[in-house]
Amino acid sequence: MLTILICLIILRAPANATDEPPAPEPAPARIKAFLETCETARRGAIVQQEHTLRGLRSQQTASPAVARRIVEVEDDLRVLRANKEPVVPTLIFPPETGGIGRLPRLSCHVDQILGDKEMLVRCFFTLKVPAVRHFQIHAETVVRPVNFLIRGIATKNLHEGTDTELLGVFEIKGQQSYRTVQGSTQTALVITPFDMKSVEPFFRAAASKAVVQ
Repeated sequence: MLTILICLIILRAPANATDEPPAPEPAPARIKAFLETCETARRGAIVQQEHTLRGLRSQQTASPAVARRIVEVEDDLRVLRANKEPVVPTLIFPPETGGIGRLPRLSCHVDQILGDKEMLVRCFFTLKVPAVRHFQIHAETVVRPVNFLIRGIATKNLHEGTDTELLGVFEIKGQQSYRTVQGSTQTALVITPFDMKSVEPFFRAAASKAVVQ
């Protein structure tokens, strides 16, 4: 009876019980590119916040407002360095199919509502471009509008001609033609809400690997 029991235990034991766990699946190219963009944004934010903190601390007389600001920046730096969540930047200009990010200014102007979950919007990208003035090159700030056809966002509480705040993450799916109110045909980039849960396992794996290194 004891011999039979030992045999059963051996048969039921997994063949690779002593093997190392299998390596995680590599991230798809689009997810990998997105996470690299998030990491670049995180590092850039750290550099910017460190610069801000040095400026605040260098002030000879720290007012209560400055003291509060120092605490806020220090808290932001702790969160950024902990790297618990991806730091999602805005969409890159010019936006292209496959791009993932937040809307510039985290908002848009509603031009036309096309359905219960479809609308035509304009987003405004702020850019720094070189400009020649008095025979010298200067950085000039310009604003570039881009039309997006948003799908997957409820439009029942939105109104044409108004600005609305959209804090979520979006993915550019491609281009599509649409008919305007005036009857003409235009083309816009189609964007849909992006599920951040789809990148979570890849982000965790990359973050843990960075900690080990």
